[in-house]
Amino acid sequence: MADSNSLPVDHPITSSEDDVLGRAVVAQDFARSVRELDASQGVVVGVLGAWGHGKSSFVNLMREEFAEAPTLPVIEFNPWVFSGDQQLTDVFFREIAAELRLKDQSKFGAIAEGLDKYGDVLSPLAVIPWFGSWFDRAFKATKAATTWWNDRKKGSRTFRETVSDALKQLDEPVVVVIDDIDRLTTNEIRDIFKLVRLTASFPNVIYVLVFDRRRVEQALSEDGVPGRAYLEKILQLSFDVPMIPTEVLRTQVFERLDVILQEIQGLRFNGAIWPDVYVEIIDPLIGSLRDVTRLALSARPTLRALGQQIEAVDLLALEAVRVFRPEIFQALHDARLALTETHSLWGRTQDPDRKAEIDALLRVAGADEGLVRALIQQLFPAGRTYIENNNYGPDWINTWKREHRLAYIGYLELYFGRTLPSDLVSFQQSELAYARIADPDALGEYLDSLPREDLESAIAGLEAYQADFPEESVVPASVTLLNRIADMPERRNRGMFDFMRPDMVVTRVVIRLLRRLEDETARERAVREILAGVQSYSSQELLIRSVGRVEDPTNALISAECTAELDDDLIRRVRTTESSAPGGEWGLFRVLWFVAERDGDEYVPPPLNDPVQIRALLQSASSVARAQSMGSRHVREEDRLAWDGLVRVAGGEDTLAGAVLRLRESDGASPLVLLAETYVAGWRPEEF
Repeated sequence: MADSNSLPVDHPITSSEDDVLGRAVVAQDFARSVRELDASQGVVVGVLGAWGHGKSSFVNLMREEFAEAPTLPVIEFNPWVFSGDQQLTDVFFREIAAELRLKDQSKFGAIAEGLDKYGDVLSPLAVIPWFGSWFDRAFKATKAATTWWNDRKKGSRTFRETVSDALKQLDEPVVVVIDDIDRLTTNEIRDIFKLVRLTASFPNVIYVLVFDRRRVEQALSEDGVPGRAYLEKILQLSFDVPMIPTEVLRTQVFERLDVILQEIQGLRFNGAIWPDVYVEIIDPLIGSLRDVTRLALSARPTLRALGQQIEAVDLLALEAVRVFRPEIFQALHDARLALTETHSLWGRTQDPDRKAEIDALLRVAGADEGLVRALIQQLFPAGRTYIENNNYGPDWINTWKREHRLAYIGYLELYFGRTLPSDLVSFQQSELAYARIADPDALGEYLDSLPREDLESAIAGLEAYQADFPEESVVPASVTLLNRIADMPERRNRGMFDFMRPDMVVTRVVIRLLRRLEDETARERAVREILAGVQSYSSQELLIRSVGRVEDPTNALISAECTAELDDDLIRRVRTTESSAPGGEWGLFRVLWFVAERDGDEYVPPPLNDPVQIRALLQSASSVARAQSMGSRHVREEDRLAWDGLVRVAGGEDTLAGAVLRLRESDGASPLVLLAETYVAGWRPEEF
């Protein structure tokens, strides 16, 4: 049994209890009109309507009236089942005969037998003995060849009269429903109407033909004779199934989609954008209840798979295009970069390749160009630069990313490929981090749970939320982030122009956090609180330098007086107190250099006895020099140390050489030790 959340598939309704269009009364009234027809010489009735407009359902509603006393037996023949490899004439009479036997052998047996023989002599295969389906029926069904030949010699008229005489004895007519005629090929449609014409005068037989008028008229038109005139000669009565009111279709769309939306936990659905997207994109594509069903069935797996990650309104819009306009959907895929790339207002020019992609998309759309333009306006604002005088700059990317819109290329690629791009993996991690940004314990626990190689991108993604950082998160979040710089590995695979480092990534987020405090006094108070919670001197120095000791004083977040005071306090602590996190001093070289520069000749180097401290010092003074030749993609790399600076902060080359020796005793021939030993031996790098 289907559960309450099950969606109807594309099957006709079978009962007035399922009638959502209010057609039951109309169908039953029409069925009563059919009853009242004089069927003494046969009747042909048509139920007409476009594909998907409920013709089969309408006939099923008529059956309910036919089932009322006095009951009219209803025989159904579906030519689509037999089209193709079997001749319709060969199966038509056999199928109707079989249906009559099932209804009542005693009542319809003689009619069925007569129809069987009538079909035998009319079948185009019957003129070729021992061939095809005639052989199967005539011989495998125990019909002797001599019997068939005797029947054949009698001709069709004899058996027609036999069938007619038997039909005249019926108290009520038999209704023969022939559905799905419009699904047949042109030749098959003509065959069906020839069969009906051959048997239309059988007494007490009412044919109910169900088809799309335009399709059948087109198939029956030949030699200058319009198909409509042909139909008018055959049909005594017809009913055009009415178009479904737009309001009813919309109600059905909303009801069926609501079943889907309610079952998905954490679904992203923006009610503010839904009305425009529905009216301008989805509604023009829905023309029948069949369309409603197709959209609901197609959208369900997509929403289940992606509805928690991508805005559901966007998904529904593209699913509607995919289902009803697949050629436009393919063109959207081809133009995905043109639809999502933003352009700076400065020196703004249209990319000719991207413009060509949008032009190709509009050409494919043809009569649906207006729909595609609405799609661009509602879902892909970046593409508007190619269809109107409107531009969306790079700043919008973070907005689309936060809102999980397909306007962001990462989400669009996820929709098309069903594989999460690496940048979206990082952004999802950033989202989860942002959800904890005001809780230092929860934020720290989450960041610590991530692979170390993912920390940098997860923290960098927090910039997308800078406009929404709550003020209460400034201090706890800054402390948490600054304390994790040492946990972020330096990536050696950076490109030539990728200059970001873990400390720079954290700095950008911390600065944006502090900017949420508009008052300078509040910022200075927050910086002091942050410094009290930061463990390493390296991160403390970074914070003071980033907010106060900047090249352009107008960009400072704290006053020069506060900066000087914080610097003096840091230098005092570095001189007198060992770091509480020696292994986490990711920037020890810079801290000591700052102290040495401030102290000048009075600088007193720290004792370099602890291998942990020595290792931190050398690592923080190391770098990778990169060079790339013109015309080559290969990037050459060379490890280096700021040797002269190390000599300065260590208090001399001999002192530094002794520290390297102590590190050798602790770490052995590690890459860092080997690099330092080459400097001790006198090697110096050449410039690339």
